[in-house]
Amino acid sequence: MIDFWLSTAALLLVAVVVVVWPLWRRRSNERVDRTALNVALYEERVAELQAQQRAGELTESQVQAAQQEASRLLLEDTAAADAKRAPLKRRVAGVLLVSALVLPLMVVGLYQLWGNPDGVALYREMQETPQVSSLEALIDRTERVVEVQPTNGEAWYMLGRAYMSAQRPGDAVQAFGNSLNQMGEAPDVLAQLAQARYFANGNQLDPESVAALDKALELQPNNPTALGLLGIAAFEAGDYNGSIGYWERLLKATEPGSQGAQAIQGGIDRARERMAATGDTAPVEQEQGPAIRLTVSVAPELMAQLDPNSSVFVFAREPNGPPMPLIAKRLTLSQLPLDITLTQTDAMLPGVTLSAEQSLQLVARVSPTGDAREGTHLGQLDNVHAGSDEQLQLIIDRAAD
Repeated sequence: MIDFWLSTAALLLVAVVVVVWPLWRRRSNERVDRTALNVALYEERVAELQAQQRAGELTESQVQAAQQEASRLLLEDTAAADAKRAPLKRRVAGVLLVSALVLPLMVVGLYQLWGNPDGVALYREMQETPQVSSLEALIDRTERVVEVQPTNGEAWYMLGRAYMSAQRPGDAVQAFGNSLNQMGEAPDVLAQLAQARYFANGNQLDPESVAALDKALELQPNNPTALGLLGIAAFEAGDYNGSIGYWERLLKATEPGSQGAQAIQGGIDRARERMAATGDTAPVEQEQGPAIRLTVSVAPELMAQLDPNSSVFVFAREPNGPPMPLIAKRLTLSQLPLDITLTQTDAMLPGVTLSAEQSLQLVARVSPTGDAREGTHLGQLDNVHAGSDEQLQLIIDRAAD
């Protein structure tokens, strides 16, 4: 910061000189002009007396007396002018001196009030050492970032993740809450907030956590953090069948053969072992309930306009119920057209059941970003009933509102 303050001092010095220099030059010019005028008048008077002497109008003694009088008047005028200017010069000098002292103090004070010296220092530190050496150092730096930028939602999110890594879920709850306030209802932030609350509450889902998870899955039906947490919570509660359902959905959205996929499969296998040990061997297929069979496709005129790597969310919801889908699947546009079956095993939350009496709204939404909230095109079928033998045709044929 030393170079910053030296640069500031240099700029202030230039500003003071800019103010003082024109005023000093003006006063100096005024003094020179007044003295030169008096001298010119004196010389003109002497020349006039000498001309009168040559013409015989004045004697030598009269000329000498007149010259002495002119010299006396010149001295008096100059002295009087200096006497008048002296107080003014003192006042001007005082004003300039006070300005030269007040201006730097005012600039420094305003910078301390409106500026951000801590932010400048932190920026320079991050430029000099972009990587930190430990988790504690990362937390310390990120805490300083949110201190100087309290509206930075991304920084609050990073701080929450760092707190979770440091086994500080209580602090992470506050950080994720601040991130949510700044960024809005982002599914990743909602899921992380729910996870932090879960661990802070002794591995228990409270109503706030459930609400956050509901919203996260509404916005992103296959959010990995939300599905993983719901699977863990179900497993810890002894609902092994429910945990398998969540983890199987998570497994479908995970790259096959990856380390994450292997870990998820391991959790599924453990849940099945627990089910076998407790005598609960009912297969998931027996609990599927009535199904909805459909073919999902895209109108030919739209296919050329869409990115084949875009996600396609297919979900069913109650037309007059909450916006949260009851069941959902995630596909890729390049897979279409595709025949799929929706059952209650595709439910977003535990306890969802389908019946033939329900009137459902079936929607397929294209999302280039993978976020269910940001769909660009969709297809829709109304008054759909589960359990029908009819193969429905769900065509993505129009732009989303």
